[in-house]
Amino acid sequence: MRLWQWALEVYARPSVAAACLALQDGHGQNAPYLLWAAWRASEGRAADTAVAFQLVKRWDMAVGAPLRDVRRSIKAAWPGIDGGARDDFRNRVKDTELAGEKVLMESLEALSGEPGQALDLFSTLLDAAGASGDPPRESALRALADALNGEAS
Repeated sequence: MRLWQWALEVYARPSVAAACLALQDGHGQNAPYLLWAAWRASEGRAADTAVAFQLVKRWDMAVGAPLRDVRRSIKAAWPGIDGGARDDFRNRVKDTELAGEKVLMESLEALSGEPGQALDLFSTLLDAAGASGDPPRESALRALADALNGEAS
């Protein structure tokens, strides 16, 4: 299965979305990057996580984080700005942010090897997060692994 479709399906699970956001907001991790690592594990695809992380880091600094910041700042009520118009604009920014995540994930997929024997999910997440040089606590990654495996986190 292609990464983008797989990511949309698993992210729709509330426990996966919550675990991804906790890693993103609480530990500075990139959710699409971690989902890529999980997809790689499920597909048994090899990849150079250091190269992938450098791509993610540059993209997030220039595109992902600024779009996320704009979307979040629009969420609050702004005196003098029509709420409906503000919400419409925020949704357009959100759609653009999502399109950017798709571009990033397609680029990460292109860095991945051919499918093979499934890899250990938790170990693959640890490896990917470790490439950041400042990995989150293992318990935060375990919560994502459990959510992806359909277990309560």
